Amino acid sequence: MMDETSTATVTFLFSDVEGSTALLRKLRDGYSAVMGKHEELMRAAWAGSGRELDADGDSFFVAFGRPKQAVDAAVAAQRALAEHDWPDGVDLRVRIGIHTGEASLVGDQYVGLAVHRAARICDAGHGGQILLSETTRSLLVDEEQEFEHFELYDLGPQVLKDFDRPVRIYQLTIDGLPGEFPDLRTAGHGATTLADRQDELTAAEEGGGVRVMIVDDQALVRAGFRMILEAEVDIEVVGEASDGGQAVDECGRLKPDVVLMDVRMPEMDGIEATRRLLGKDKGETKVVMLTTFDMDEYVYDALRAGASGFMLKDVPPEQLVDGIRAVASGDALLAPSVTRRVIEEFVRRPPASVRTLPAKLEDLTARELEVLKLVARGLSNAEIATELFVSETTVKTHVAHVLMKLDIRDRVQAVVLAYESGLIQPGEE
Repeated sequence: MMDETSTATVTFLFSDVEGSTALLRKLRDGYSAVMGKHEELMRAAWAGSGRELDADGDSFFVAFGRPKQAVDAAVAAQRALAEHDWPDGVDLRVRIGIHTGEASLVGDQYVGLAVHRAARICDAGHGGQILLSETTRSLLVDEEQEFEHFELYDLGPQVLKDFDRPVRIYQLTIDGLPGEFPDLRTAGHGATTLADRQDELTAAEEGGGVRVMIVDDQALVRAGFRMILEAEVDIEVVGEASDGGQAVDECGRLKPDVVLMDVRMPEMDGIEATRRLLGKDKGETKVVMLTTFDMDEYVYDALRAGASGFMLKDVPPEQLVDGIRAVASGDALLAPSVTRRVIEEFVRRPPASVRTLPAKLEDLTARELEVLKLVARGLSNAEIATELFVSETTVKTHVAHVLMKLDIRDRVQAVVLAYESGLIQPGEE
């Protein structure tokens, strides 16, 4: 173990399960058992050599006194995961990032650029991959370590998120385990981190596009949205409706992934249609409300009815497409600034009867409750990651756990619940 001084040179290891959100949706009740075994195997890999600083079940943050200890732990972990007999349909793959640098010990937590660099290196990898920084590799060579049963490959300079200067990254390949991986998820190769595109990648791997239904009483509006959406290879418009009642009937037949629902329509408005649709549909259908004004007086009612967000009718085409993909993958269609403005405007006046903490909140861990409060304050995943000194992927997993335990559809509903229950007050910092 390392000496706990105020500042020290430490080797940090971050690990994260690739596709944990998709795995959670797939396994549901069986997810906890799989993650429990994952925890057991990972912790056994560094027992006696590393100090676990943070964990949430599918991500770990561990500190080591020497680089070789971290590398040995990473190799042992990947071997154990590969050799374990997982249940049918489970392909559990973990990415690992390792970096050595100076960090300050504040309380029982290390802070500093070295911590963030290790986290970003992990984010850049793929499941089954072990990535090392140039510093860690150099220290291994200086110690004249013999690389038995594994090799190091130079992947060249990489631009990591939040770092202006490129850093050279090496891949550690273990004998008998896969050694071929796609390009790193770095700023030089499209997505900045795997967390930014995990759900999109999962959908692509499963070969399914996003099924969309358009509900609006104006034929020209429906035609315009259809034209934009049908130009995308991963989006399919499966139907249209001109009023809320028709929308409820058609959704039951067509089973769309996302419904673009106009707020103001004759016969039955979009809010009542949303309430009926989501009240009887226990599947995966998400509703996005279409509004004419940024602060439409019905927005709060729409969110309480179960909508996953709202979108202006004059939204640019690229934002329309990106928004639909985001909602289909489980994200909220409310930017942090909009979250603050809309929630604080409308949640000031919920009925007093709902200002009690739901019993399900007791199922949340302390970290999950902390994440829920930060989500309710309007922080993005990146901002939460910075606040808690964890990776964005870790934050995304925490959010997924919160949604599952509270039995709510998405991030927007989590925000509404947090405010309505009085867990957090409007304007609270």
